[in-house]
Amino acid sequence: MQPGSGATPARRRSSTASSRRWTPRASWRGVVMPEVDAVHTRHLISVRDLDVATITSIFEAATALGAMAPEDRSRILRGRLLTVLFFQPSTRTRIGFESAGLKLGATVSGFSDPSTTRSVDYIGESLEDTIRVIAELGDMIVLRHFVSGAARHAAAVSSVPVINGGDGTNEHPTQALSDAWTMANRLGSVEGAVVGIVGDPGTRVHRSLIQILALLGVAKILLLVPPSAPLRIGGSMGITHCTVPADIVATLKAAKVPYEFCSDVRDMLAEADAIEMMPVSIPGLESDPRSLSKGENVTPEQYRVTAQKIRATGSRALIMHPGPRSDEMHPDVDDLPNGLFFDQVRDSLQMRMAALTYVCGAGPYSRPS
Repeated sequence: MQPGSGATPARRRSSTASSRRWTPRASWRGVVMPEVDAVHTRHLISVRDLDVATITSIFEAATALGAMAPEDRSRILRGRLLTVLFFQPSTRTRIGFESAGLKLGATVSGFSDPSTTRSVDYIGESLEDTIRVIAELGDMIVLRHFVSGAARHAAAVSSVPVINGGDGTNEHPTQALSDAWTMANRLGSVEGAVVGIVGDPGTRVHRSLIQILALLGVAKILLLVPPSAPLRIGGSMGITHCTVPADIVATLKAAKVPYEFCSDVRDMLAEADAIEMMPVSIPGLESDPRSLSKGENVTPEQYRVTAQKIRATGSRALIMHPGPRSDEMHPDVDDLPNGLFFDQVRDSLQMRMAALTYVCGAGPYSRPS
């Protein structure tokens, strides 16, 4: 492995924290949530807008909501309308938010195919007008869009809360919050952990996750970047250079979190406490989905995680993937105790419930001034 710019030695986290879990505050235990705050509008657009206290509060909310009696939970957003506006394909995020809204008592509307709206017909209604119209009809919006920055623009014109469900290559804050919470629950804490990132660190999930992990005090980030990224290979250590987006480098430097490059996933398995994977090629994050055709992924061997590699390295690292997966994570990993592909889906439902209560001001959140 090669250190990134400004890297310093990092101590691997202690395993003694593995028995700890996120637990709800007393104000969450055995009570029905307070009424939704109808006065203030709070959005969830970027993890950069969150501090450690807010992230911790959202983690606690996710834990509490999962433990809450269904009849109590279903009163939290009763009488509210959640609209999901998806200008790009989605399975987990869209259905996850729809399920979260229904479990909290809200009704759900929206679209998953923008071709059924006036945004893409001969008129081409602007995003601004679409958001302002939907804000007049519903109480909260989840938006996915292929343009980076679209969620921030939507929040600027919306009179109701907006949650970013993924915008271009920019961010995917609720997926990153969910994955960080999954790590924290199983490791006891991500503080002091060594976390591996497989795939382009500039994709929206990885970008948001790295920012959260840096904020929460991980010891080190390991990077195994796609073969399409600019690389110089040489020397006994393998990769000696890789392009990492400047904003991610700045985030890690500001948090004093070192990063290193790996040339093979087996090196990462030997050191990491948790590994978040993505396909090594993800076309179309900033493309209108109507312009894309189905591709075929063939992942180079050094990027693929299998049960055999995990056993051979003796790795106990959490193996995670936000989905959808291709051949970079073999299904036989699911049979191992540290294979968390489907656990993440279950966790994400609780996190998306927590995100909805956060933007609506339900629960023990401080009100915006």
